[in-house]
Amino acid sequence: TAAKNQGAKMNGEPIAVGKQSTIGDAIVAMGSPPGVESMEMSLKGIQDLMPKCRTIRMLGSAAIMLAWVANGRLTAYWEYDLSSWDIAAGALLITEAGGKFTD
Repeated sequence: TAAKNQGAKMNGEPIAVGKQSTIGDAIVAMGSPPGVESMEMSLKGIQDLMPKCRTIRMLGSAAIMLAWVANGRLTAYWEYDLSSWDIAAGALLITEAGGKFTD
């Protein structure tokens, strides 16, 4: 759970984003919406990121992947062409867990 300016918690305990400082240590999650343009951008992202990060995971749910970034199970999440309803709660979790959220 998270509330603005009140931190993020899991089962009542505070959570925090991972402490990886380089992309080489990063476990990056990503997704790919079903459109052709989105698929092309996702494949380009894999080609750019895979040689630089520790690994890439695709779990199928933006909400789960953002929550896992907030509690440090994943380092980062990237996906092309998401809607605001896909990311709103996850953005709050990440920022309240000490992370950065950009578009």
